[in-house]
Amino acid sequence: MSVIETQLDTAESIAEQRNLRDRVREKWAKIIAFVSIIAIALGGLNDTTDALEKVYNFTLSQFTDIPSYEKLDRIYIRASEGVLEETFGAPVYIKKTVSGDVVRYYSDKRFILSAVTNDGAISAFLVFPKKGFMPNTAEHAGGSLLLDRTLSNIESVDDIRVNYSRSISYYIEMNPAGDFSNLYSSVAGYSEFTAPLDDTKRNMLSDLSEGLMLGDDITEQVVKLRDSTAPNFYGYSAQGLEVLENAILTLTEYRLINK
Repeated sequence: MSVIETQLDTAESIAEQRNLRDRVREKWAKIIAFVSIIAIALGGLNDTTDALEKVYNFTLSQFTDIPSYEKLDRIYIRASEGVLEETFGAPVYIKKTVSGDVVRYYSDKRFILSAVTNDGAISAFLVFPKKGFMPNTAEHAGGSLLLDRTLSNIESVDDIRVNYSRSISYYIEMNPAGDFSNLYSSVAGYSEFTAPLDDTKRNMLSDLSEGLMLGDDITEQVVKLRDSTAPNFYGYSAQGLEVLENAILTLTEYRLINK
């Protein structure tokens, strides 16, 4: 056997050993993780059925998005405001608008929801997904790919609002479409709630905001922004955009809620 063949065999043997070691380490990591979950879930429980249910729910919440999807499914326009606390518990943040509306923020591991209620019912709400979470937007005017595509994929726009300032910068629009358009409108927008704006977004929002204040024709700026911006929050409203402007999550509020 030549020196080269010997070296190749040795290299292959080392590679096989490393692969085997990696597979064993991976299996043990899974076993340890599973045992840890059981140990946490079983704390203080003697009843086997309750223990297994707790293990199941704990595992479900830790490793899947199912609980978050189920929570969002319970929230819809004109649902009783009591559903909010039944689903999410007490709000993590509350603020009152100039017009007297109360905006309540609720936190989930995978999103933050801001809701406006009126006469005991939900009248408007926004969903701010956290990184990696893709909520179900099939009922929205933008469809199931809403957060994966630019705003220009939504053809019709009823109203837009924009703000550019130190405290909060955002663009939000209302679309008269979606599965329940006869009951309420779809809303989508972009905010700096997770990170500061980059130079491109900053300039576009600044130009659009200035054009609105001066009463200029802003068609070109709106088209430019919609063509280059994918929404990072969405929602629904039976009250229009004015009330929802106060419900948009700011970067400071996001950091406060998640500290």
